[in-house]
Amino acid sequence: MIRKKTMSPARAVQSLCLAVVAVLLTGAPCLGEGKLFAIVAKSVSDQNFVRIYEAARVEAEENGDRIILVGGTGKAHFRIQDAQVQKVLELKPNGLAISVLHSCFLAENSFKAVRAAGIPVVTFDSDFSGDYTHLRAGYVGTDNMNLGVLLALEARRLMPKGGRFAILTGGPDDTNLIDRIKGVLLGLDTGGKQSSWTQYQRSPLPCRDNYDQALDQLEVLLEDPTIDAIISVGWWAQMAQDYERRISPYKPLLDSRKKILLFAGAAPRQRELLDQGLNHVNIGLNFEEMGRMVYRALSQLSQGNNIPSTAYSPIRIYRCPPVTDSYD
Repeated sequence: MIRKKTMSPARAVQSLCLAVVAVLLTGAPCLGEGKLFAIVAKSVSDQNFVRIYEAARVEAEENGDRIILVGGTGKAHFRIQDAQVQKVLELKPNGLAISVLHSCFLAENSFKAVRAAGIPVVTFDSDFSGDYTHLRAGYVGTDNMNLGVLLALEARRLMPKGGRFAILTGGPDDTNLIDRIKGVLLGLDTGGKQSSWTQYQRSPLPCRDNYDQALDQLEVLLEDPTIDAIISVGWWAQMAQDYERRISPYKPLLDSRKKILLFAGAAPRQRELLDQGLNHVNIGLNFEEMGRMVYRALSQLSQGNNIPSTAYSPIRIYRCPPVTDSYD
């Protein structure tokens, strides 16, 4: 018997987004009188960007506007993102929001055309780096430096005497992750003479958004008796399919707190793993609110209004055993 493959909800959303762009680029009739905005993701395969888009889309439609999601599929790459920006300019959007992968490359390529066209720009999730913030009107999303500090403070709460730590990250050029790492180092006071924390010499370890590689890296660190704390500034290892099977043998070690394990992100799957005691802390980002903030900022700019240079979305700490704190 031949079984017909069914499309997952995530894949369906991604396909729909790409299909909308394709139809619009062929010169299809306008679907409404409202404004058109574009969200440029690092990758439309990343469910967090789909969550941001869906929240923005709902709010846009309630106000008679349209918003589309564009970006490459699979592993994020700055050249693909740059090409997507170039392509979406053909639609002449009323505003563009982007989660930045490589500030310098965008500035030297597609964003020359963005500026020439006078299209208002908002960054979200990942901002332009310091020398390039003039390319956007404002940033909305997580305070990534503060997120890193909160990860560090949770590590200090769990291990008050300090220890040797390692950081897991995604892409080494992602500005949001760079800021989170800076926050971790600040929160652990690694530059202080009296600090009780030392960093593993190979840290931070990048997985370049490969979930399985991140899980491999995590297991190596769990096996290393010289590592006391593992801090991941993203969700990668927890999104690998084998996380439960491969990390469950280390649960007695985690229960004893001889090793502590902390993650940025608190997607439903991550919270399930936390409830199983397969890590100690998740710090959640509110992607739905981020999406609504993206639309509101773009709408204001399209009306000729100013927006704040930065506007931060809420953060929530999830702990095992379950205690939560919110930072709005």
